[in-house]
Amino acid sequence: MSFQQCLTCKENVRYSTKLTSIFFGYRPITCKACGTVHEVDERYRFLFSLYTVMIPVILVYIITAIFSIESRLVQVLLVLLLASGSVFYAGTRISYYKSKVQPTKKRSRNEV
Repeated sequence: MSFQQCLTCKENVRYSTKLTSIFFGYRPITCKACGTVHEVDERYRFLFSLYTVMIPVILVYIITAIFSIESRLVQVLLVLLLASGSVFYAGTRISYYKSKVQPTKKRSRNEV
């Protein structure tokens, strides 16, 4: 199941936030409502790299062999097209979990 809302407060997480997290080194997502930190599950990192690299390359290899396409430029363009489409597909499937390291709430001076 994909990550669409905070696991603590059920606040919705935007798709663009997930894509930003993925593109910049799987940065953790912090919920704006409650401050809970969510991280990408390790197995989804592997699946994401598989979707974006291996599958498009294999598909282009098969397509160019079937249709006898020898132009490297066409092959590269096909890989880029399939890879960009698979990034957006994989972005909907990536799952997050609640981080073990959560930020501590700052105490006000009146609470001490």
